[in-house]
Amino acid sequence: MKHLLKITFALLAIVLGTAASAQTTGAYLKYDLDGKTISYKAADLGMYNNYNPGTETTKTSNRFVLYYPAYKKGPYYLSFTIYVPAHTAPVVGKIPFVEEQFLRLNDPFPSAFLELTKSVGKESEFYASKTSSKGYFEITKVSGGWVEGKFELDMPKQFESDGNEVLHITNGTFRFKIEKETRSE
Repeated sequence: MKHLLKITFALLAIVLGTAASAQTTGAYLKYDLDGKTISYKAADLGMYNNYNPGTETTKTSNRFVLYYPAYKKGPYYLSFTIYVPAHTAPVVGKIPFVEEQFLRLNDPFPSAFLELTKSVGKESEFYASKTSSKGYFEITKVSGGWVEGKFELDMPKQFESDGNEVLHITNGTFRFKIEKETRSE
């Protein structure tokens, strides 16, 4: 009986350890919007690490991108880009928002750009972070080739001509693998 009890506790510890580990492995992206929790699993996400040599108007940088592809089913398609100095990786800390897909010369390192496409019937609405967006983007852990973090923000429409509606994104969390660097041409 003693051995059976020890075996039972050992199996229980293994099962609980595996369940806890499963929650912290693999890529994911999760957030709350309009009272709903939206969660994307690793198989549904794309990610890349892209070196951008810069131009006369954009900074040389690396872009770490995590995205939910628009060809997938769903009403929301969220992506974000973390900008860091060339040939470096993201680091732990709070990061300011920027409002362009390519880092302008006066934008800070590191920084984050978030954009969301909302499908409304056959139409799409576009939202994006601004330097003035209320909220935060924070990298909480960089370890073993993975980046984890959290975010919340009020995301306005990307183009002012589309109106002034703001989406309130809360409880955002993410995890992604640091991919091998590729180069923009």
